[in-house]
Amino acid sequence: MLKRLLFIRGAEIIALLLLAAIPLMVSNSYALGLLTLLAIYGILLIGLDVTVGYLGQVNLAHAAFLGLGAYAAGLSVSLLGFGMLGALAVSMLVGLILGGLLAFPALRLEGPQFALATLSFSALSATILNEWEGLTGGAQGLQVSRPIFWGHAVNAQGFYWLCLILLTLVWMGMRNMLSSQWGRAFEALRDSPIATDAMGVGTYRHKVAGFAMGSALGSLAGGLYAFNFQYLQPQSFGYELMVILLLGVVLGGRKSLWGAFFGASLVALLPNLLSNRLLFEIISAVGLMAALLTGVRGLMKKTTQPFQAIAPILAMGILVVGGMFVKNTEDWRKAIFALMLFSVVVGLPEGLMGFAARFLTQLFRIDPPALPPATLLDTVLPEKAPDGGPLLKLQDLKRYFGGVKAVDGISVTVHSGQIHGLIGPNGSGKSTAVNVISGLYAPSSGEMLLHGKALPRGMFHVARTGVSRTFQNLQLFSELSALDNVMVAMKGVYRTPLPLVLMGLARSEENRAQADALALLELVRLKHHARISAKDLTYGDQRFLEIARALARKPELLILDEPAAGLALPDVNKLVEIIWRIHQRGITIILIEHHMDVVSELCNVVTVLDGGRVIAEGSAEEVKRDPKVIEAYLGTANDAATPDAV
Repeated sequence: MLKRLLFIRGAEIIALLLLAAIPLMVSNSYALGLLTLLAIYGILLIGLDVTVGYLGQVNLAHAAFLGLGAYAAGLSVSLLGFGMLGALAVSMLVGLILGGLLAFPALRLEGPQFALATLSFSALSATILNEWEGLTGGAQGLQVSRPIFWGHAVNAQGFYWLCLILLTLVWMGMRNMLSSQWGRAFEALRDSPIATDAMGVGTYRHKVAGFAMGSALGSLAGGLYAFNFQYLQPQSFGYELMVILLLGVVLGGRKSLWGAFFGASLVALLPNLLSNRLLFEIISAVGLMAALLTGVRGLMKKTTQPFQAIAPILAMGILVVGGMFVKNTEDWRKAIFALMLFSVVVGLPEGLMGFAARFLTQLFRIDPPALPPATLLDTVLPEKAPDGGPLLKLQDLKRYFGGVKAVDGISVTVHSGQIHGLIGPNGSGKSTAVNVISGLYAPSSGEMLLHGKALPRGMFHVARTGVSRTFQNLQLFSELSALDNVMVAMKGVYRTPLPLVLMGLARSEENRAQADALALLELVRLKHHARISAKDLTYGDQRFLEIARALARKPELLILDEPAAGLALPDVNKLVEIIWRIHQRGITIILIEHHMDVVSELCNVVTVLDGGRVIAEGSAEEVKRDPKVIEAYLGTANDAATPDAV
């Protein structure tokens, strides 16, 4: 752990010291201007990476937030007489508020719809900045006064150091946040929004918060941009910059602060790259060679699809050939940006830092941080003696989909401390019923009472009442490790205020969360796989991981939706053992299952559904002999037949 920490922190400190010392060694004003832009764009792209990298949304409004922040700073100085720090605070506030207002409706959309919503916001912002001439100066532009800091004018060198200090503070704050429960929640909701809500994390809330924070950083960069150039025009924040910013994030590497930094270097240097024809041809040729080597290597090792290998080669080839015949590359910059973005998205989706991280890990064998000892299970899931009274009551519960009566008036009581089986043939309404109970679907009518109180609507709110669940179709966070999958569900259990998280003061709580998560992984026999990505686990282990994650909420009621589906016999036996151990801790369980031997071994009471209605209830042996149950499974009331094999 110490070696890894020293390697990462050492690289950060060396980079910071070099950037801080350059103005003392180089007096070139042009170089200082580029470094200042690098710091500003670094803040800008860190903000964009929150939305694009962590939330997984294509944000086409970030250039607009840069512009809005720039104009907010300029107008704060000219109209309100604010100093530089006050103007920068106004810029951030404008980005935070407008980002939140845009996120509320836009983040209810997904994919292309969200991208179009942010593009519309960009168009609206550009129109306002152009047409509101009395305030913004319109196409004539807005003059911004020289930056004043505590009553003193700031020279170019001092302003660069200020930008570098702000970049460092943003870097540290985002590093602390993204390595905390907040960062895990952002990654999780990108993989499975349904599961994050079911874990009580709150998908929509986190998306809005993440987008607003990213927009605030974009507007902070805009304030610095205004003081750097001291003149603003609406066209500076248009389509071209939007594409360059996306190119910077994708090329640098999503979900990486270093990726944002390298992306910022690209954004700062790209205009100069296009103005120097020889340099452009050299970079294009290097890009073509990289595409060829990467594509051929991927095809030989069968880790790359043919299209993924060939498309970047063709795109970079067009740049090389085009550079030979085009007289002025700046006239073709939009097409060049588009080809570069296409090449990176298709050929190197992990970006430069994703590739470099894999290479450096193999080269230096950087081990992950050591894990703390697992907490005692009695601390994480203390045993409790259930009172045996009614825990969950369903009264005439109905759920219709148009004319289809998926759940048609079921009434069931689940008693505290029981393992209550819910069985029935396919299409009988079992999964629909638990989807209604857990808040995924709203009931058409009827009552659901937990401890005599009505269950709230929505999975997020239901999860916070003490109801947790697994899914018939696995809903794991595939890119996260087994440990992080469990820790995501602890978001509602371990609550550190965001300001303390940004300052890095949540480390002790993070260690405790890791130790608790390890105890739950140990319960399901996965502690030794804690660092393995969920997608790399065996199917059986993925099933067990989902159970461990559901337990992280410390639920009163645990719903297991066909946990034995697709498992081999050894894993089925392991599952039965795990469920018994959970039950012994006093947790009430609703078990939906087709394996009647599992139901018979585990369940105190079994409810049978058919056609969305309850047709039988009792012990496993009683319901297996019930003529209605036999008929539901086999289509005939033959006493000699039972649903054992179903």
